[in-house]
Amino acid sequence: MIAAPAGQSATVPLEGSLSVVIGGNQGIGAALAHELGRHGSRVVIAGRNETTLKETLEALTEDGIEADVRTMDLTDVAGVQQGCQAIIADHGAPRLLVNAAGGSLKKDALDVTPDEWDQLLDTHLRGTFFATQAMARAMVEVGYGKVINFSSAWASTAARGRSIYATAKAGVSHMTAALAVEWAPLGVRVNAVAPTATMTPRVRQRHQETPDAAAFSIQRIPLGRIAEVEDVTNASMFLASSESDFITGQTLYVDGGWQYAK
Repeated sequence: MIAAPAGQSATVPLEGSLSVVIGGNQGIGAALAHELGRHGSRVVIAGRNETTLKETLEALTEDGIEADVRTMDLTDVAGVQQGCQAIIADHGAPRLLVNAAGGSLKKDALDVTPDEWDQLLDTHLRGTFFATQAMARAMVEVGYGKVINFSSAWASTAARGRSIYATAKAGVSHMTAALAVEWAPLGVRVNAVAPTATMTPRVRQRHQETPDAAAFSIQRIPLGRIAEVEDVTNASMFLASSESDFITGQTLYVDGGWQYAK
């Protein structure tokens, strides 16, 4: 085995490490929290819905995963900062931060209100930035850490009714690249995962209620199907692992070729 050069961290396994998953109370975030736990990581999940937080914590515990929860609303920056500081005080510096919380908006740009703009951008950009800042400070102190932001296939494409959401997700991808450049010398890697429509329980229900929504997505995906949750968690686990230690600043599209099918 070739030793890491002086001043650079060696690879770090997930076993016994700490992963913080903001938005880990449901959907892809919850699935990823489970996968991280199955690979030996201690997990803290954060979200604003106390009911789903409790349910996911119970499921993690039943799987034998060491887990904790925090209530966190990304639109409340002061609360985000306090919550992150409390996690660090209780559990130490995380090896991994996953920013999986979000929200969507499908509405014609002419009809978007300032409150809707603020809600979406505060969640995807403002809150995500300050959560990442707080966790990265702890990572810098130990000289190693990873951040995985959740972008979207909409970051590189557009459609009617998706202008605000696409803008937010494009911002996530660009923020990912900017932070990666700034923090690389400090040992912190920052990447993003950009899924297409993914078959979470919520999406499955929406497609059952509105079959045209599923047809729209499939028509734009060259591989011809909606993504499964495992497609997204598999890509995320690669970025979380030490095998991707020389990758930073990237947005990994898990979209079946969506961004090329304009």
